[in-house]
Amino acid sequence: ACMPRDVLASGVDVVESLEASPASVAVATASCCHALWQAINRTVAAGASPQLCTPALVAAADALAAQSSPERDSEAVEQGIREVLSVLQQAGVAVEAARDASGQVCGASGAVAEATASGGHLVASLLETDVPSALVRCLGSLNFEARKDAMRLFIDIQRYALPLGMESSFIAYFQSQPAILQFLLDGCSDLNVFAYCAQMLRGCTRHPQLVRALLHRGAASRLFELARSKNFEISSEAFATLREILLVQSAVSAAVISADLEGFFPHFHVLLEADMDYVVRRQALRLLGEVLLDPAWREVMCAYVAEDRFLQIHMNAMRDSAKAIHLGGFHIFKIFVANPRKPRNVCSILHRNRNRLVKLLVSLSTVCEGDANL
Repeated sequence: ACMPRDVLASGVDVVESLEASPASVAVATASCCHALWQAINRTVAAGASPQLCTPALVAAADALAAQSSPERDSEAVEQGIREVLSVLQQAGVAVEAARDASGQVCGASGAVAEATASGGHLVASLLETDVPSALVRCLGSLNFEARKDAMRLFIDIQRYALPLGMESSFIAYFQSQPAILQFLLDGCSDLNVFAYCAQMLRGCTRHPQLVRALLHRGAASRLFELARSKNFEISSEAFATLREILLVQSAVSAAVISADLEGFFPHFHVLLEADMDYVVRRQALRLLGEVLLDPAWREVMCAYVAEDRFLQIHMNAMRDSAKAIHLGGFHIFKIFVANPRKPRNVCSILHRNRNRLVKLLVSLSTVCEGDANL
C-alpha cells in the first residue's frame, strides 16, 4: 500500500537556480518526491490496468512516501522516475503500435482503449501534480542516469500526450507554467545540464503552441547568444535547438518571426562576422540557408533578398578564404540573384560588381570543382 507523504504541502517552493544551495536542492528533490508520489497514487486510484500498475510502480510509490534523508529522497526520486517512465512508455508504445499512419486503430480495439485510458490517467496525474516542473527544477541534483531518465520522462509526456488523448490538457498545463520553458532556456547555458535542457526544449517542438510560446519568450535571441559560446558543445546544442524551433513547426515560427524581421536577422548576421569562430560561421550560414529555402518561410525570404545590405554580407562571405564559408555565402547569394523582383538597389549592386562577381564565380568553380553542392 502507498503511505501518505503528509509532511510536504503541495505548494512547496522549489529551487529557482540550477546552481542552488544544498538546502534548496534538498527542497527541490523532496518536492519532486511528493509530486511523483501523488501522480502514482492518482493513477492507481483512477483504475489503471494491472499491466500498468506494476508491483515495481507501487514499490516506487512506497519509497517516495517514506520520510527520510535527502540522500534517500534522491534515491526514491530516481526509482520513481524510472518506474513512471517505464509505465508511460508501455502505454504509449501499445497505443502507437495499434494505429496506422492515419491514426486509425488497426489492432484489438479493446486493448488499445484500455492502454489509452490507463496511459491517459497517468499523463493527467503527472500534469495535475506538476511533475514536469518538478523534474526540470531538480534536474541539477540528480545523478547522470537519473538525469537521462528525467529527460526521457519529460520528453515522453510530450510525445505520448497526443496518442493518449491528452494533448489539450498538456498544452493547457504548459501555457499555465511559462516558467518551465524559461528554466529550460536558462539551463542551456549550464555546464552540468545544458545537453538535457536542450533536448527537452527540442521535445517541445512537437507542439506548435509551445514553439510559439518559446519564440514569444525570446528563445531565438537567447539561443543565438549561446551559439556564440566558446564552449563547442553548448554552441552546437544551441544551433541544434534553434534549428528545430525554426523549422519543425515552420509555419508557426515563420509567422512569429515575420512580425520582427529587424530584430531577428541581426542575430544571424553577428554569427557571420569575420572575427567569429569558423565553425559558428559555417553552422550559421547553413541554418540561414535552410530557413530561407523552407517553403513556409517564403514571405520572409522575399523580404530578406530585397535588402541590399544583406546581399553585401553574402558577397563578402564569398570572398572568404575558407571553402565552406565561400560556398555557404554563394548558396545564399544565389537566392538574391534568382529573385525575379529584385529592388533597384540590389540590381545596382549586382551591376556595379559584375566583373568582381564573375571572377569570384570562376574562382569558386575552380576551388569547388566536383562539389555536388555547387
